[in-house]
Amino acid sequence: MKLKKMLLALGFSLVLSASVFAADNMWQYNQYTSIDMNSAKLYYDMGRQILSFDTVEQSGETTDYCTYVYNIDDQTIQLKKMITKTKKHKYKSSFYPESIKDGNAVIKARARMANDVLAKVKEKNEK
Repeated sequence: MKLKKMLLALGFSLVLSASVFAADNMWQYNQYTSIDMNSAKLYYDMGRQILSFDTVEQSGETTDYCTYVYNIDDQTIQLKKMITKTKKHKYKSSFYPESIKDGNAVIKARARMANDVLAKVKEKNEK
């Protein structure tokens, strides 16, 4: 009986520590958007600096799982993949890169988010 309680306590502490570790990698950007900082990658493609990252965006009963690609040199942002889940449906979308300079308010908000992620990635890389 004592062994069973110890194993149960050990299992509970492992689950708790795993959830804390996982939560540490998710950045609550705003009330709707969480960013997976483990997914944030800064790399070069054909000489251009690129940042990619994944988000989970929730609004009401809809959850979007998104992958963004921010071309820092060309100043474009792309919602490369979006999987939308509702209670009854699941579907996938993708969009072309959009100019941040000429973009609408949504594009500019996504660019601000990408710049905030970029700052966190650079800060982590400097440590």
